[in-house]
Amino acid sequence: MDVRLIHLAQTALAVFLEALPFLVLGSLVSACMEVFVPRAWVERRVPKSLPGALAFGVALGTVLPTCECGVVPVVRRMMGKGVPVPAAVAYMLAAPVVNPVVMVSTWVAFRGDMLMTGLRAAVVAATAVAVGISVRRMVVGGALRAHVSGGPDACGCGCGHDDAEFGHAHAGPASGPASGQGGGQGGAQAPLLPQFSEVQAAMMAVPAASAAAGAASPTLIPPAAAVSRAAQVHGVARHMTADLLDACAWLLPGALAAAAFRTFTPPEALFLFMDTPALAIPALMGLAVLLSVCSEADAFVAASFVGFPASARLAFVALGPMLDLKLMAMYGAAFRRGLVLRLVVLPTLCVWAACMLLAGLGVPE
Repeated sequence: MDVRLIHLAQTALAVFLEALPFLVLGSLVSACMEVFVPRAWVERRVPKSLPGALAFGVALGTVLPTCECGVVPVVRRMMGKGVPVPAAVAYMLAAPVVNPVVMVSTWVAFRGDMLMTGLRAAVVAATAVAVGISVRRMVVGGALRAHVSGGPDACGCGCGHDDAEFGHAHAGPASGPASGQGGGQGGAQAPLLPQFSEVQAAMMAVPAASAAAGAASPTLIPPAAAVSRAAQVHGVARHMTADLLDACAWLLPGALAAAAFRTFTPPEALFLFMDTPALAIPALMGLAVLLSVCSEADAFVAASFVGFPASARLAFVALGPMLDLKLMAMYGAAFRRGLVLRLVVLPTLCVWAACMLLAGLGVPE
């Protein structure tokens, strides 16, 4: 077999395995968010103003660290829970860089260079805010693709759940056999697991019937925690599996494309762009997109480009966590075309403009 094909397979597998743990973590976080976090709770806590929503999204990235490999499933669940599109987009772009793990890895990779570490976080945060402002008029229905929007098709109540198995409460008349659980608008299908209220009613009916017949019977205590916990664990596993399989289906083509570039592009092809920032910055931005290295490791790759200007290496570590081949594939799977175009074009322009400005000012050296 051709040595290059073996290298292609090994590299693609390495990219996939590098991303997989973070994708699993992201899918788990998104599934837990879907099951345990009520939509109303989220809506009450996210600021209503645009500046507040953007600040909330960027700040959330510092306390809820997520690699770019797993952030897309988390963000689409956030949108389904009522987080405004600008806040969700700002979090999605900023979280892979502004979290403490990546900040420390950047500092280590660049040998304690606090300026490079700070500039990376600043450029990414500013880009996240700019993209968030560009989608300020976009609603969730216009951002998410239909099959992941968590709309009325997923649950009759329109709450964003994929089904009504968790007994979530809604304002309005109590649901019953005639209306369907959750106040379905169009007849939601019966859940696979029974509602806890139904289990409780059935269990309490036994001693009541026995007492009416004059028989002595022990008091039955319905295992509320056990029933609800079983439903929640089932839901987390099901949502996590669905998110993980959906993301992996789009991660594989991205990993193959990145591996093909690494395998078939001669290293000397990059030497043509090393002399001037005007050429080096776009070259390393393109390389960041093609290599698709996770944000926890990309600083070490950038630090190895010793012949390139610091501004070009900054462009590499700033753009890569917001835009690469695997992310473009995952963006296309989760979001509508208008949002995908913004996620591709605006980070590219913002990072290029910021790094060219810094190069002109001689920062960083």
